[in-house]
Amino acid sequence: MAETMLLRGAHFQLTGRCNLHCRFCGQSKGMLAAGESELPVETWLRLAREVRALADTPEPEITLWGGEPLLYSGFPRLARRLKEEGFRVAAVTNGTLIDRMPELLCEYPDVIHLSIDGFGAVHDAVRGSGVFDRVRRNLELIRERRGKLIFLTTVSDANVAELAELPEQLAELGPDEIVLQQLMYLTPAEIAAYRKFSAENFGCDYPELKAWRREDDAAYLAMLRRQLATLAKRSHPVPVRFTPHSYPDRLPDAPACQAPFRRVHIRHDGAVGFCTDYFGFSAGNVKELPLEAICRSPAAERYRAAVRSGELPICDHCPWRLQQL
Repeated sequence: MAETMLLRGAHFQLTGRCNLHCRFCGQSKGMLAAGESELPVETWLRLAREVRALADTPEPEITLWGGEPLLYSGFPRLARRLKEEGFRVAAVTNGTLIDRMPELLCEYPDVIHLSIDGFGAVHDAVRGSGVFDRVRRNLELIRERRGKLIFLTTVSDANVAELAELPEQLAELGPDEIVLQQLMYLTPAEIAAYRKFSAENFGCDYPELKAWRREDDAAYLAMLRRQLATLAKRSHPVPVRFTPHSYPDRLPDAPACQAPFRRVHIRHDGAVGFCTDYFGFSAGNVKELPLEAICRSPAAERYRAAVRSGELPICDHCPWRLQQL
């Protein structure tokens, strides 16, 4: 576990806007307001250079996401400039707007993370009517891409009963890898504990966290275990990974999350944090302070200390905790 901050990358949340309204998405349930101002391309480029100054690699990875990042008008210019300046570039997209810039997406991103939750009607049940066919058509436009295409599949109530079948079905769409992500949610007690921690340590509240609330998970977990057992017995046409959480029990031997030491998350309004999924806390704003000053501030150090010591119950419900960054 790293005890000091040496960045390997950053998440740039270019926009809070999205053209879909997915069933399980915390952002669509009010966790992220979409009406706030967005940073210009030149600001993002400056921030990328500041990330490099704090990194332990000359080629830190800049992940462009949202909302839906392809809605950000400066996306083409930003992706191009980042690559020209020697950064690794990743993009997270729902795939519906690929047809706006297929050539650019073939040339510049090193990785495209595409959210897809099933085949045909299964995907549409989560993302909206007609979305699957639109994404499938768009994927044909980037068959000749330079970078890697990774499918991100959220395992929710809508598709958990078909989990073992999904890799075979989705492989025909041409991904290089499929990542099955366990659905994230929190109990009322965990929500209350995080809000209390935020108030006591940072003087802020996070009422939007209730968007993740769930208690009736017994049937979901039982089906998940059965499907994972079946999945483990099968071979797949492309690499398949499952990113687990610690439901329903804590994993006492699991390491603390490395994300606050290895990555920084900058919102579309300039707020800086260290968790991609749970916003709320901000160590400062890049409109007011240099990134290094924010990342080394007492507030940032307090947050990293809390993650390191296991004070935050929400960290048990996040796949980042179990990944080496």
